[in-house]
Amino acid sequence: MALLYALGLVAVFIGSLSVSSPFQIETLIVYLASKNLTSVPSDLPSTTEALDLSQNRIQSLSKQDFLHTPGLRFLNLSWNMLQDIDPETFHSTPALQTLDLSHNRLLNLSDQQYLKWVSSLQYLNLSFNLFTVMTLGKEFSGLGNLQWLSLSADLIQKEDFVSVRNIHLQDLTLHLETLKGYEMGSLSETKAKKIVLMVSNHQVDEDIIADAFESFIEVELTGFIGLPHYLRKLIAQQGVLRVTHLYISALRVTWLELTKTVNAILQSTIRKLSMSNITLTAMSIGDPVTQQSSLESFSIEQAAVTTFIFDQRALYNFFINIHAQNLTLAQTPIVHMTCPTASRKVYMLDLSYDALSQNVFSSDKGECKTLDNLEILLLRGNNLHHLQPLSLRVQYMRALRHLDLSQNVLTYSEDQGTCLWPSNIEHLDLSANEFDQSIFKCLPRGVKALNLQNNQIAAIPSNSSFLYALEVLDLTSNRLVDLPCCLDFPSLRVLGVQRNSLHAPSPSALQTCPSLSILDASRNPYICTCALRGFTALFQETGTHGGKREPKITLFHWPNGYLCSYPESWRKKPLRDFHLPEISCNASLLAVTILVPAVTVMIAIAMLCHKLDAPWYLSMIWKWTRAKHRARISQSRSEDLQGVYFHAFVSYSQRDAEWVKSQLLPKLEGEGSTSTPGALRICHHERHFIPGKSIVQNILRCTEQSRRCIFVLSSHFVQSEWCHYELYFANHQRLTRGLDSIILVLLEPLPSYLIPAKYYQLKEMMARRTYLEWPQDKAKQRLFWANLRAALQANLTSQPQTDTGV
Repeated sequence: MALLYALGLVAVFIGSLSVSSPFQIETLIVYLASKNLTSVPSDLPSTTEALDLSQNRIQSLSKQDFLHTPGLRFLNLSWNMLQDIDPETFHSTPALQTLDLSHNRLLNLSDQQYLKWVSSLQYLNLSFNLFTVMTLGKEFSGLGNLQWLSLSADLIQKEDFVSVRNIHLQDLTLHLETLKGYEMGSLSETKAKKIVLMVSNHQVDEDIIADAFESFIEVELTGFIGLPHYLRKLIAQQGVLRVTHLYISALRVTWLELTKTVNAILQSTIRKLSMSNITLTAMSIGDPVTQQSSLESFSIEQAAVTTFIFDQRALYNFFINIHAQNLTLAQTPIVHMTCPTASRKVYMLDLSYDALSQNVFSSDKGECKTLDNLEILLLRGNNLHHLQPLSLRVQYMRALRHLDLSQNVLTYSEDQGTCLWPSNIEHLDLSANEFDQSIFKCLPRGVKALNLQNNQIAAIPSNSSFLYALEVLDLTSNRLVDLPCCLDFPSLRVLGVQRNSLHAPSPSALQTCPSLSILDASRNPYICTCALRGFTALFQETGTHGGKREPKITLFHWPNGYLCSYPESWRKKPLRDFHLPEISCNASLLAVTILVPAVTVMIAIAMLCHKLDAPWYLSMIWKWTRAKHRARISQSRSEDLQGVYFHAFVSYSQRDAEWVKSQLLPKLEGEGSTSTPGALRICHHERHFIPGKSIVQNILRCTEQSRRCIFVLSSHFVQSEWCHYELYFANHQRLTRGLDSIILVLLEPLPSYLIPAKYYQLKEMMARRTYLEWPQDKAKQRLFWANLRAALQANLTSQPQTDTGV
């Protein structure tokens, strides 16, 4: 408990720092906990701002200990053996804000002279020392900035807190575990917004709790084992209570005690009740919830039960029927929530981080109709799977404006059915789910702010719902490859598309957004080419707003959030610095620049060639080259093709199998008939891999028995492990069959940066060898097949063997 407290103070300290560099924090904190130290080290860095010396054996502090650390702001000396602290110990640390001296052996609270030098102190913990009485000395009166004070002693008397009566604390924590006596009225001299009482579970608790209820607006009671009867008696004192916000934490209680106490609070003047870290026992008996209440807010978090055989509906009905404007039942393992028995004036209902399913609020009587005043419903972090049933659950919540369904496993498809939403929903949070673009067919028409972060959305369909009121759309961390079109969102003002897959966003999409004023498209993998110039130019245009010249669209995180990812020469450089000459991106200008000189040179060369009779020489060279080529082919010996039974072995990704089976094999094999003149024999793994042999053995056999290896390249090919093996073995076979034994067929564009590093041989081959590209134009495909067949044609006399050995 103490260790967690110390870590919490460190976190508070770090959060209060204004650090200009992420590396500065390394020089601020010195961690020397549990080092078996007997004194403060003399070699502390002079720049130390946070020092943790907890869990050591230090017995005393001298005025020299912190002489060289003037910037010290956080000091943790808990769990040591401190008995003596020199009055001038902190003379050199005027900036000290947090001081933890708990769990030591200090004897007298009225004689802490060192506090005279820490006027900037905000957090002070002196609990769990050897204090007999809690009488604070005059030196406490100088702590004008003190906000948080933690104390413990054996006895609390009147006048103990006189020294701090002019200090307005945020929190006063009193550890009562060792308290033996308390004098009524002792807390009347303190001024604190909130008092925290760590109860002792003895009779002495009653008097100090009674004083706390009469003296403080916010009271927290922690550590109860059972809720005592006197607590309900104190709460029932209508004219005496000052407390309006009651916290109860670290509680172990029976269901009957809890329901009785909650009912007593509902009938009191307390306006807010917050309960956390509760363990419920003996669940079989409990009181029904009272119908009389002036409670504004009820919250219960981190609750658990020790028995699981009980009527769960009694638990659900108790909480959902509490009369309060704000209801919270969070971080508990409940799997369902019932519907109130009658209409309730519930404004906010928080059921976050439970274990609810989409059947929440449903019953045998139909959908829930008694939450018609509910405006805010939070269901984040549950076990919700389908969106359409949830729309049915909330369709009768006519006042609902804000709905949070984030951090679930929600999906939507049209086969789930039509979504029915209440008409007043303005804010809808569907982030951190599993939605794709189908989600746009299941949205409330009047939504103004829509959060779809961390989903699987690749595009916004053009036939999506017309969201006429949508003003804010957050699509962060999805799979978008281009900016969404705003034709269905005419009122859109704010758009977030950061951390998607935008390479070169189309400016035309933004031109469909007449109301768009804020765009965040940062942290995307931009490809800095000509296609990106239009996007960056769009934000250099200006428009008139209130008489001032300002950008039409404000680009968030510009320029540091917009970096090039490709090409390598521009990698990690800002888009703002990206420039290409006009001639590189203007096709007309480039054509004129190239064609005019080229035509001039060609005319000059033609005239020169005609004068020198060059056509005749070129004709002769061509005929000589063809003759040499035929001679080389005719010298090929039949023994070079021994053991070769196939014209080619085809390697491809299974995702490209449809193209191979419907296009490649029929065209090369003559529509499946090997008797067709000119038909080729193709080794295909589905027909020629031998069952029983390993895949590697089959790959080796097929590459050895094939004259050529055809590799069908695509983005799927470079993701296949077996394709990598086939390419590797074929590349080794190239040493015996020659450089032209491998034929590359490019099924789709495959930039080099998409090819993994393990395919380095493929990168080299594509860089230095010609490959065949599959044309989408059908008129060009006939030439493609002619070239491929010409590269494979050979006279193979041997027939494939039917080896079935293992």
